[in-house]
Amino acid sequence: MKNQKLQIAIIFLTIFSLIALLGIQVSWIINAANMQERQFSHNVKLAINQVIDQIADNQSMCNEVASCMGKPGTSACSKSMYNKIEWSKVDSLIKNALDVNHINIDYEFDIVDTRKDDDFNVCNKTYFSDNLESVLLKNAIELKIRFPKKSEFIAAQIGIMFISSIILIALISFSFVIILKYYRREKDLYKGTRNFINNITHEFKTPITNIALANSLISKNEKIINDKELNQYTNIIKAEQKKLKNRVEGLLDIARIENGNNLNYETINICDFIQCTVDSYLVQLKKLNGVIKYEKLSEKCTVFADKEQFQTAISNLIDNAIKYCETEPSIIIRTLHNDKYILIEIEDNGIGIKHEYLKRIFEKYFRVPTGDLHNVKGFGIGLSTVKTIIKSMNGEINVISKFGTGSKFIIKLPYCCE
Repeated sequence: MKNQKLQIAIIFLTIFSLIALLGIQVSWIINAANMQERQFSHNVKLAINQVIDQIADNQSMCNEVASCMGKPGTSACSKSMYNKIEWSKVDSLIKNALDVNHINIDYEFDIVDTRKDDDFNVCNKTYFSDNLESVLLKNAIELKIRFPKKSEFIAAQIGIMFISSIILIALISFSFVIILKYYRREKDLYKGTRNFINNITHEFKTPITNIALANSLISKNEKIINDKELNQYTNIIKAEQKKLKNRVEGLLDIARIENGNNLNYETINICDFIQCTVDSYLVQLKKLNGVIKYEKLSEKCTVFADKEQFQTAISNLIDNAIKYCETEPSIIIRTLHNDKYILIEIEDNGIGIKHEYLKRIFEKYFRVPTGDLHNVKGFGIGLSTVKTIIKSMNGEINVISKFGTGSKFIIKLPYCCE
């Protein structure tokens, strides 16, 4: 449940980040466009000033403009000067001035009397004008330049940045959608696999129970008891049935813990449970000429847990210490404590774990590669079960291991008041 909430939180955080990124990019593009427009306006004003200075230096142009504006009913010079050489010269001056200021787009211009001008409307975004009264000694006469394609010009200036930003946002959004799609597919596959394993595991319980019952009835038969070979066969069936039952129970335990079903959490004394578990292995280890010791170094022993699951976790670690030992097993279990946690150390003299596998040993179904050797049987669920149990108790488990020397598993559990 916690993992599911975390995954949902991560998805919403990612969506929020994408929206924020999109907002930042849009804001940046708008600011870039405004900056380009201000730069455009500044360059146009510089060009107009240059044109005015050049007109002022050309007496014939000044005379023509003054003559044009002096005619009755005239509000714009282009209507009367369009075909004159002076008008072409003004056009050439404007074009050169705009080119010098890196403005290479179509334009329209006129010299107008603003008191009479009715058809040459002024628009802040497309018209630029400057007063010519200092040149022509006539009030309200202005040079106006209009750029019909100004928006396209500004868009072209930021086009590469704009297109790059849009492509980047599109790629990130597309990648997120694809990742989310594959995540949902993997999640569905995981759920399907887990349900399949759980269902098939439940289906195994009945035949396993029937095998045990049938073998028990057969082993009590007088002919079987008196036949040494047949009696040996029934013992093999009993041992293998027990192994299979343990494997099935292990799978069901994982499913039960992950789903939070049938767990009975209560305040328990883990020191007593550890001692009880250690005592249950004394006979088995005696047959192997091994030893198991429990050192209680902690005054605090109470935690909030499911006692059966906790005992399963400790038993799995002891089982591994026995299985993965090529000499006489020597297992030491210690309980310590600090201000907040109880520490459980389980140390063995087994074959150890290579460094590159330490981070994966708690993964479900993972087994440390041993080449062609398969002397230790299992499904790779023991340590996964342990981690799941400890995690359900709000605890942590870590391992320190040296290949060829042994391993030490360290469990950290929050204790509760006694």
